[in-house]
Amino acid sequence: MSKEPKIVIIGAGAAGISAACRLFEGGLRDIVILEAKDRIGGRIFTTDFADNVVDLGAQWVHGEVDNIVHDLAKEHKLLESSYNLNDTNRHVFVDATGQLLSQTESSKIWALYYTISNAEEEELTQHEGSHGDFFIRRFHDYCTKNRFTSSKRASEILEWMGKFDNSIQCSDTWFDVSSRGLAEYKCCDGDLLLNWKNRGFKTVLSLLMHEYPNDSNAIPIMEKIRFCTEVKTIDYRNPENIIITTNVGEDYHADNVIFTASLGVLKHQHASLFTPPLSLSKELAINGLNIGTVNKIFLEFPHQWWPENIADFEFLWTEDEKRKFFEDATNNDHWLLEVFGFFTVDYQPRILCGWVTGQAARDMEVLPDSEVKEKLYGLLKKFLSKEFDIPAPVNILRSGWHGDKHFRGSYSFRSLTSERTNVWAKDLSVPILTGPSKPAILFAGEATHSHYYSTVHGAVMTGFREADRLVEYYGSYSWKGDDSSNESEETPGKQ
Repeated sequence: MSKEPKIVIIGAGAAGISAACRLFEGGLRDIVILEAKDRIGGRIFTTDFADNVVDLGAQWVHGEVDNIVHDLAKEHKLLESSYNLNDTNRHVFVDATGQLLSQTESSKIWALYYTISNAEEEELTQHEGSHGDFFIRRFHDYCTKNRFTSSKRASEILEWMGKFDNSIQCSDTWFDVSSRGLAEYKCCDGDLLLNWKNRGFKTVLSLLMHEYPNDSNAIPIMEKIRFCTEVKTIDYRNPENIIITTNVGEDYHADNVIFTASLGVLKHQHASLFTPPLSLSKELAINGLNIGTVNKIFLEFPHQWWPENIADFEFLWTEDEKRKFFEDATNNDHWLLEVFGFFTVDYQPRILCGWVTGQAARDMEVLPDSEVKEKLYGLLKKFLSKEFDIPAPVNILRSGWHGDKHFRGSYSFRSLTSERTNVWAKDLSVPILTGPSKPAILFAGEATHSHYYSTVHGAVMTGFREADRLVEYYGSYSWKGDDSSNESEETPGKQ
C-alpha cells in the first residue's frame, strides 16, 4: 500500500472514540467517524438536569483494578465512592401497604442479594441452567438455614431480587441469563460504585481525547466526526474500496471499517447493512448473544423530602396488593409493578431515579412524559406517603434505549441461547479478513468483550484492541505492497 489507509469508524461511543484515539496515536490519521446522533458518547449520555448533570446511560465506574476507565480518571482525582449505596444500612425497603421494614431486615436483604450474586465462578460454571434457577436455589438454601423473615415476606423479597437483578444483567427475566455465561464476566476488584462527582461519565471521553485537564495536547478527534450521519450499507465486495452509503446521500470509501454500533443495531440491521452478507458464524453470534432494556427515570422535586442518610427506597409487593393494583389499573399501568425502587443521585439533592427493565421498560418508553411523571408520583405516594410528605415532582427526564433505532437496547448479556448455540463475544469480535491477513471489517463495542461485556471499560478496551490490530497490520506492511490476492476464512460471501 503506497498511501495512508482510509479508515472509517462507525459510531462515536466509547469504543469508537477510543479506537480513533488509538489509531491517531499509532500514526493512522486518515480517519472518519460516522455518528448517527448529534452528540458523541453513544450509551454514555450525560446531560444537564435540575441542579447539575445526570447520566441517562452509563453512570458508575465498576471497579478499580485493571479498569482502564479508572486508570484514566484516578490521576486527576475525578472519581469518588457512592458511599450511600455501598452502606447496607442506608437502604430502605417498604411494602405496598406503606409499612417500612426494620433497618436490620432491610440491611439483611441487601447483603443477602450480594452474597448470593457473588457466587464463585466454579459454582456458576457447574450449574446447568439459568441464573434465575441458580439464584432461587441458593436463596431457599439460605432461608432454610438462616430464617430471618416470614415465608410470605421471603417470597416478596425474592421477587424484588429478580427485578433488581434484571437491572444489573439487562435481562427481561433472570431465567434468560446463562449461569455459565455469567461466569465469563470478570469483576474488577475495588469499589464497584464510583461516580464522576459533578461531571458525569462523558468526562471519560475528554480523557481519551486528552482534552482534560487542558486541551493543549488534545487529539483532534472531534473534527473527524460526521454527526447525524446514519450508515445505510457497507459494501466490502472490493476489499480495496469498501463503500459506505449514508442517509445524507454521501458515500465514504475506506480500506478498513471499524464497526462499533450496538448489538441491538446488529440484530435489527445486519442483513441489510452488509454486502456480501455476514458469515454464518457471525450471524449465529449476533442472534445468540442478547441485549435487553434498562431505563432510568429521573424525577426532580421542589425540595429534598427524604432524610440525608437514605440511599434508596425499594418496593415489595404483597400478593393482595398486586391483585388490587391489577383490578384498578388501566392497560397502560402494569409497567409500574416492575419499577422496583428509587435511588438518590450523587450531587443531585432534589432528584430520585426510578429503575425499570424488560418489557415494562419498553412499555414505559412509548408513554408521554406527563403520564409517566403522574403515575410514578402515585407509586411513590402509595408506598411512602404514610412516612413522608411527598410534593409533586416538577420535572422528569428518562431514557429510552430500546425505542431509539440507533441503539435498540441498553447493553448485552449472555443468554441461555448463547450457551445452547455455543456462541460468545469472541465469535462476534472476529474481524472479516480479506487476503491472507487484511482486517477489512472489524468489530468493537462492549458486546465483543469476553469478560467485560456490558461495561464502558470493556467498550474502551475493544476500541483499543481493534485499533491495535490495524496499527500492527499496517506497521508490518509499512503501507507497501498488495496483500489481497488470496482468500481467508472470512472472505466476503463465504458462509
